[in-house]
Amino acid sequence: MSNFDSRYEEFFACFNRQEYFEAHEVLEGLWLETRDERRDFYKGLIQAAAALLKYRQGKPEPAGRLARRASALLQPYAPVCEGLDVRAVVRLLEAVPAAVPPLPRLDLEKQ
Repeated sequence: MSNFDSRYEEFFACFNRQEYFEAHEVLEGLWLETRDERRDFYKGLIQAAAALLKYRQGKPEPAGRLARRASALLQPYAPVCEGLDVRAVVRLLEAVPAAVPPLPRLDLEKQ
């Protein structure tokens, strides 16, 4: 059993199934409830999912804008935050919209 909020874990499950809209939706509740320094971390992950959704929809310019915003929000949490290799996510976001299939997976370290 992990110490992560179930919505945080479900975000990654949705993300890895390429259900980016659903990933955004599931994490939004946690983001809205968060009042501490993790708020921008969750917002960055939500924007990362939105960027990949736009990429998959064939909208490279909006995908790139969202990816840059997400990267800026996530960078302060590097190298690792809540079991996530933030540096790997930032590298992924830097590749949007030039990324090519298969679309990426994000994995959590067990705590």
